[in-house]
Amino acid sequence: MGFKNIVVTGARGMLGQDLVPYLRAKGYEVFPTSSDTMSLLETADSMRDKLEPFQPEVIIHPAAYTNVDGAEREPDLAMAVNKDGTRNLALVAKELGAILIYVSTDFVFDGLKGEPYLPTDRPNPVNTYGLSKYYGELMVSELLEEYYIVRTSWLYGIHRNNFVQWVLDQAHAGSEVKTVTDWIGSPTWTGNLCVAIETLMNSGAYGTYHGADHGEISRFDQCRAMCQAAGLAEAHIRPVLSSELNMAANRPHYSVLACPGLSVPSWETGFQAYLAQYRQKSPAR
Repeated sequence: MGFKNIVVTGARGMLGQDLVPYLRAKGYEVFPTSSDTMSLLETADSMRDKLEPFQPEVIIHPAAYTNVDGAEREPDLAMAVNKDGTRNLALVAKELGAILIYVSTDFVFDGLKGEPYLPTDRPNPVNTYGLSKYYGELMVSELLEEYYIVRTSWLYGIHRNNFVQWVLDQAHAGSEVKTVTDWIGSPTWTGNLCVAIETLMNSGAYGTYHGADHGEISRFDQCRAMCQAAGLAEAHIRPVLSSELNMAANRPHYSVLACPGLSVPSWETGFQAYLAQYRQKSPAR
């Protein structure tokens, strides 16, 4: 659609660090923001003053409070960032005439459906993080007409700590890894999500979408498959039930996302691309 100027929030986050160079390589003028340049706790007026000079046509918004267990301890902060901060950014997008792309999560669902969730399925979060992200979705959909909500699942990438990197690091060290057998989802590589976001951005078909790699697997089986692909021993992987972990927040036991309207690669293909990055970053591995 001929977009040029794009603002990306959370540019130092896991997705942002892949999204900014990806878009720049595609020829877009990208203006990254992070918490030290524009906090989601600021007023809408303050955000507008900082973003207006960029004349954004699109604002991509992956920045969020993402500590799932931490949100149970700091619910007010999670809501202030994910709900109120997103509301203020939506107001700014409306005032500046920019399209807003809000990156949301599979945790808006309760996990009881038992089959892949569609974008039209009704959210019912089981933890504060999921609720705060769902409220963010409502802020976007109620305030704007030109928006994309993109829910993703079990996101991982080469930047910042994440579950996949932790498993591989632990496997290389020969340390025990406790992984649950009763959480099932769609592991999604940030590189594939970048492609999905750009595809939607240029589609002109506004609304709510799912952007996740194809396939479903339990956390335990994901660990085994990753170690096999990386040529690492599986003996250190210990299956447990989620109830044994005593985590502060509940998680949906089944949060697989169906992605109608998008052509998405398999999670195995995404992991192979990530593994190449991982080995390049740590040649000894």
